[in-house]
Amino acid sequence: MSTLPDPQNHPLSAFFLTQYVQKRNDEDNFPSAWGEAVFDRYELVFAEALKVLGITKETLRAKPEFTFDSGDISALEAGIATLRVANALNLMGHTKISLIKPPKKGSGADLLSEKAGNKICFEVKALTKQSTGGEHKFFEDQLYDKVFDLTGRAKKQLAASAAELKCDLQILVFVVNWLSQSIHLVESDYQTLVNRLEKEQEHTLLKGINGVLFVTSAGVRFLFIDEQAKAIA
Repeated sequence: MSTLPDPQNHPLSAFFLTQYVQKRNDEDNFPSAWGEAVFDRYELVFAEALKVLGITKETLRAKPEFTFDSGDISALEAGIATLRVANALNLMGHTKISLIKPPKKGSGADLLSEKAGNKICFEVKALTKQSTGGEHKFFEDQLYDKVFDLTGRAKKQLAASAAELKCDLQILVFVVNWLSQSIHLVESDYQTLVNRLEKEQEHTLLKGINGVLFVTSAGVRFLFIDEQAKAIA
């Protein structure tokens, strides 16, 4: 059983994660061998994200995608991925970073920001630790297959929010929680992946997408953008 967060040492982790840890024995995300130190990183993610987004912990937890009490592992990793991307955008010089309110019908993108006079929509997809790549494939091919599978739906979500919010740019974000890929793949591998995506579906798969951002499990960022988005590099 994973250790519960101490409200004195990790107050935000206790607020967001106590019921999750009580309900789910998740050794991938909360290895029991780490003890309470496992919450150090989560505490930083929550604290920084609340500052970046300019909201209270109560406001964030009131949103369904940041209520982790059900013990759903994929929901946890997706929510944390979105917060990590908000923090990354802040480090990359973006301002007015906010969560996008989901549309009444269908689904939309996750984050909105501004940079260099551009209003930008971001759709965040997490490659969760529970998902795996094809057996006997190279690391880059495993990653490509998963990203390809996620891109079609992500593109539709981006388009919906971009039209509603009148965004100037649309960027796909993939948070790579796969340890092997995060360790072994370098920028040229990610560039090759994006080049392959651009050729898919007779060069239409990434049509309308101005950039693809990868964030590894270690927080390393790789951003690939088109001519229209050069100002935000």
